[in-house]
Amino acid sequence: MMKKNTTEYPRLLKILASVLEKLTDEDIRGLLAGELNLVTERRAKKQTTKAVSSAVGEPDITAVEKRLSACDSREEGRKILSSLKLKKASLLKIAEGQGISVRKGDTVAVISDAIVECFIGFRLRDDAFKTIDLRGEKEKL
Repeated sequence: MMKKNTTEYPRLLKILASVLEKLTDEDIRGLLAGELNLVTERRAKKQTTKAVSSAVGEPDITAVEKRLSACDSREEGRKILSSLKLKKASLLKIAEGQGISVRKGDTVAVISDAIVECFIGFRLRDDAFKTIDLRGEKEKL
């Protein structure tokens, strides 16, 4: 017989408390009367839920990134992102993959703007700096 790990009891009590908070008054009365039992069950693995969500219609992130890289204006990039109607989770994945600093609490619009700036705004600013001639009028002659 194995000895129970009593150091995990506080964590188990928190889990149990969260389960009990979700019960209805009727369920609680049934438990107290001995008519109902709390039963443990194994959760489904997260991998299966990810596979289902990506199969439901989320576009390929690398394809989205390629489309954004090919844009010539910020407005075009915003139109692409809005037409794809990407979920916040997908936008966060794109941002994370590119090292864009966003927070989970940011809105979809804020994350989308940050992605557009990363893929398009950076290139437009770089091109603008390359074409600016900082020499004075006398130096240009």
